[in-house]
Order: sequence, then C-alpha cells, then structure tokens
Amino acid sequence: MSLKKFIYFFIPVLFFVLTSPLTSVANIVILNGLTHENTAEAGENYREGIQVQNAGTEPRSVKVYQRDYWYSFTGENRHDEAGTLPRSNAAWINYSPTLVTLQPDETVVIDFEVTVPQIDSLKGTYWSVIMVEGIQPQDTSASNGVKIHTAIRYAVQIITNIGNTGKRDLQFLGLELEADENNNQILNVALENTGERILKPELNIELFNGEGESIGVFKAERRKTYPTTSILLKLPLEGVKPGEYAAVLIADCDEDNIFGTNLTLEL
Repeated sequence: MSLKKFIYFFIPVLFFVLTSPLTSVANIVILNGLTHENTAEAGENYREGIQVQNAGTEPRSVKVYQRDYWYSFTGENRHDEAGTLPRSNAAWINYSPTLVTLQPDETVVIDFEVTVPQIDSLKGTYWSVIMVEGIQPQDTSASNGVKIHTAIRYAVQIITNIGNTGKRDLQFLGLELEADENNNQILNVALENTGERILKPELNIELFNGEGESIGVFKAERRKTYPTTSILLKLPLEGVKPGEYAAVLIADCDEDNIFGTNLTLEL
C-alpha cells in the first residue's frame, strides 16, 4: 500500500497546550504510579491503594472522585461522568476517603476495592480513573488585582482485565510524514484499538531500498490503547536519505498478537 494512497485516511489536527507555573498545590504527589492494572475473573475482587503525599511545607487538602477516561489520536481526551463508557468499571470500585487533609510530609493511602460482577458475558478490559485533586487554599491576602491559581489533579487509571478473555484487534488509521528541526523525517502512525482488550503496541518499520536491501529498523515508544481509543505513534527516520522505499510496518502487541502492513514510502 503506498503512502500517497493511505494518507487520505489520516486527519491532521493542530492543538495547543497552555501551561503556567504551578502553585503550592502542586506539592501533592502520587508515590506509587498512575496506573493500577489487575487481572480477575467474574465474581472475584481485589484491593489496592493509592499513596498520596504532601511534599510541601503547609497542610494541603485533596478530594477524591471517579471519572471515565477516553482519548483519541487527534489529541482529544475526555474525563466523562463515571459509568458513561460501555467498558467502565467505575461501578465496581469502592474507595475511601473522599476528602483528606495532609500535613507537611504526610502520606496517606486511598484504599480501593474492585469487585467484578458475577456476569458470565464479561470479557476483555474494563477501566476508569480515580481523580486525586488538590484543593486550592483560600487566598486571605487583602491586596487587589487578578490572581491566577493552578489546581493540579491526577487521574489514576484503574484497569481490570477479565482473565485472558477478549478479542485483540488493532487497525492502522493513517500515516503522515513530517520533518523535525534537523530536517529528519518522522512517520506519524495513527492506531485504533478495535478489539475488546487493552493493547500495548510496540511499533516498528523496516525500510528496503530499490535493491531489496534493508537499510534499518526504526521503532516508536510503546504506548497502551484501550478498546475504542486511538493513539498517535512517532517513528523517527533519522539518517534516511531521500528516495522511495518499500516498507514493512509492524505493531507487536505481545502474546503472538502482531499486526502489520506493507507500504511504499517516498521521502
């Protein structure tokens, strides 16, 4: 499949990220990671905890609540009301506390328990997020003027895989070439998880010159994608000279779940 033919399925989207210096609320940190992934069968339950620390010098309060989580290769991501997505596991989760104040250097654990319903039709991956959000302390200063406060929140992903069930399927949505600041070509590849189970593709492309000789294998950073979500992976083609190449594009999702396509790449 040629790049020129395939590229029409790719929709480039430009988006901006606005950043500003964090206030002292940013001293709230999560110590044990933003992803908790477990495997369980229908009717089983398991328990874990989210370790939250106040790394600042003043008492800080946080509130804890649930949301669903969805994202697209275009850069769109949503934290919808818990239980909105068909594969949400939010209703399976009990957690405590919902509001806590931490003293300086204090660490608390937000305990959560996941109880998988006894439903035989459950298969694949279900997920949601527990939000841990710092509460901005009230400004008691008497000075006038506009003040900008930045509250930080963490979305801790709670992932439940039902045994080893669920169809694994991945689709190539489209490709786009771009150049970096050194004029090296980068191949952007959009992938969608059209199956029932979380996938963590390792993407690589092997290029062949006109004589059929391999000129190298180029890899992208591994990322996860949930069912119905999509991701954009970047393949740096550093050092590749301009020209036309035959290519084999492979997404290796482990456990013999490998997806690929042949294409012609013109740099």
